[in-house]
Amino acid sequence: MSQIKNKLTLLAASLLLFLTAGGLHAQGPYRDARTGTVGLRLDGGASWSFGSSFENVGANQANLIQPYGGSGLIVNIRPWVRLGTDYSYTRMIREQLYTSLQPLSGTGIIAGSTEGAAYRDFKTRFHGASLTGEFDLVELLGRGKGSGRVGLWLGTGVGCLFSQGNTWTLSVSDVMRSDNWTQTVHFGGNNDSHRYNAPFIPVTLSLEYAFLPQVALSVGGGYRFLPGKQDLAPRHQAYAKAGLVFNLTGKRYRAKQTGVSKPLATGFTSPVRDTVYVEKVIEKPVEKIVEVPVAAAAGLTNDMLPYVTFERGSSVLDERTNASALSTLVSLLTANPSIRFDILGWTDHAGNDEVNGPLSSARAEALRRYLVGKGIDGSRIGSVEGHGKSLLAGEDAFSVIARKAEAVLIK
Repeated sequence: MSQIKNKLTLLAASLLLFLTAGGLHAQGPYRDARTGTVGLRLDGGASWSFGSSFENVGANQANLIQPYGGSGLIVNIRPWVRLGTDYSYTRMIREQLYTSLQPLSGTGIIAGSTEGAAYRDFKTRFHGASLTGEFDLVELLGRGKGSGRVGLWLGTGVGCLFSQGNTWTLSVSDVMRSDNWTQTVHFGGNNDSHRYNAPFIPVTLSLEYAFLPQVALSVGGGYRFLPGKQDLAPRHQAYAKAGLVFNLTGKRYRAKQTGVSKPLATGFTSPVRDTVYVEKVIEKPVEKIVEVPVAAAAGLTNDMLPYVTFERGSSVLDERTNASALSTLVSLLTANPSIRFDILGWTDHAGNDEVNGPLSSARAEALRRYLVGKGIDGSRIGSVEGHGKSLLAGEDAFSVIARKAEAVLIK
């Protein structure tokens, strides 16, 4: 990484010397093209996101660098000052790979039983919009005596990130019991979506060289600070970019080039054709596949009854995501009509008890309504209770396997 930084520094210094030398012979048209005109800039590069609560664990660190692309509209007020509105797209990818699971303990459970998340994949797409004011340090420090061909633009302003993404989790449990000498292995997968908006404060720096009055090459970068950071959002973003700046000068500049004095055109607008790429996200639900035999009442245990999971902060039972678990649970309860059971609801460790208590109760009630709707006699159901935060610990306490409702046999 240090070698890459040194090469980038050397390249930037060489480019600055070249562009400065090339600008010694430039005349007034370059400065005129940035006075009272509008412009368009297009750029691309790479971005880095830091400070998210979801960081790499046992993964390749190459995913810290992600592609960046942007465009913007510029209003040139004077050769040394301009306003800009910008749009940008980038993303953040993280992976977590765990080589060990959490041990399980309890009545009838043999030592060596484990459960937990084995793999997580986290992806977030960022659409950014910002409004900035920029100042050309070359023009300001040179008091307008330079060529107008080289500019070093420093800017800041306000912006907002519109973010959406997914967290895919693969969980595994291996339960060995001494009371019936069985071993049950469960594999579960879940795809959680997340969405949030976060304001940010941008700082930009770009070096520009105008090889034509209307066209300039731009090399630079920027930094974003997110003061109101949310749990999954990054605290900082940095990016490096290169692109082109087009000054749409219109009639005013062309009249000056021909030496003919003409009145300034009011409301000049240059047609710009925008291409909008719409990304359609198709989320394929990942079902927990639980294969258990239909057992007699005497042999039915809690380990055979699969649980259902919920989105973060929601008590809506997604029948598509939980299709396999719900089908197995209804089949077992229908095949064993003599058993009675309680329904318990749980939440993860995010949020406070005032929210998690009612939320866990609502999740238990959602499972009760589903079972009764599928023909399970309501008199077989004992208590329907929410127990708040899950008993899981560590990373699992914030995962999808903590946000569940389950049926528990009444002994």
